[in-house]
Amino acid sequence: MIVPPRKTEAGSAIRRLEAPPFVRFSCESLEVLFDCGDPVRAGDVLARSPRGARLQRRVHSPLAGTVRIEAGRRLIVEGEWPSSSGTEHHDDAGQWEADAIVGRAREAGLLGMGGGMFPTYLKLSYGKPMDTVIINGCEGEPYLCGDHRVLVEHRQEVECGMRLAMRATGATNGHVVGHESNYVAGYERFLVKTTLGRSVPNGCFPVDVGVMVINAQTARALHQAVCGGRPLTERVITVAGKAVERPGNYLVPLGTTVGHILKACEYDASRTKRLVAGGPMMGREVDLDSAVQAGTGGVLALGRKEAAKSAESACIRCGRCMDACPIDLPVTELIEHPASEAVLRCIECGICQFVCPAHLRLVARLREAKTDYRLRQCQ
Repeated sequence: MIVPPRKTEAGSAIRRLEAPPFVRFSCESLEVLFDCGDPVRAGDVLARSPRGARLQRRVHSPLAGTVRIEAGRRLIVEGEWPSSSGTEHHDDAGQWEADAIVGRAREAGLLGMGGGMFPTYLKLSYGKPMDTVIINGCEGEPYLCGDHRVLVEHRQEVECGMRLAMRATGATNGHVVGHESNYVAGYERFLVKTTLGRSVPNGCFPVDVGVMVINAQTARALHQAVCGGRPLTERVITVAGKAVERPGNYLVPLGTTVGHILKACEYDASRTKRLVAGGPMMGREVDLDSAVQAGTGGVLALGRKEAAKSAESACIRCGRCMDACPIDLPVTELIEHPASEAVLRCIECGICQFVCPAHLRLVARLREAKTDYRLRQCQ
């Protein structure tokens, strides 16, 4: 195993985070439905896509309180976070018509919670023939354990979401895959191959081979939306890192700031080298004012040894990057000669950079190579 799992919180039960005093959302390209100072209830639609827009989004308030609007169309709700009410579990998901499932997913504002944040209602209504739904709970990123805990503690809800997805897509088979595995094993192409033995051709997606892949927390949110009428307003994240005194898996409202989360978990700023939203391999560096989104799987306050960054040196042509690449790309060649369409196959997992003895910033260079290739095609 090249990337160490560091799943230190895998056995930690989900806890409810200390309620934040406010939540924050970016509402760019959305119609804000409240004015500054308006009262709002938990679950109300704060902003939505214009009617008639091809892609429909909804942002719901996790808190009951008052709306405030900042410059740059940032919407803030100050108030209280109500206790989550239980959702009745339905054993017969077949009672729901496909259109009703898709409609509830759309109005609940469901997004892919594995990181991509693609609207779930669109995924459920591709219109292509499906025979299998796979619920992805592999969670290969180091530290992150939220999906694992949801499968342990709320498996029935996840399975109900799977059956609802099957109903919506017409699939007759469903699999929940939650085993701990090596890093990138949860990447959709690999998951389809290991679970069903099917290969997804380059340039295609799982739906092109009759498979729908949905994140475990997305499946649970689908159950809550359809069976309980609950919009997407919260998720489970892992808070970890050597600078955190109270690491664990926490239920948090969407829009909660990283600063509030880390303060509630008693982090030590003086020991923090790097703040990351998501996992250390594919997550993004953030500051304390950044807010949790639907696709945020964790908040990490990494210590100096965990986040050590060495200065770059010259490439020594060792070939480790190519040996480690999970899709067998010629990494150095693609960086030096970014004219190959193969660079678009890069999934930016960061393994090449992780193993590089010269500490080259390979992911950034591969992203540049992708951009360069696309620009060439437009000329």
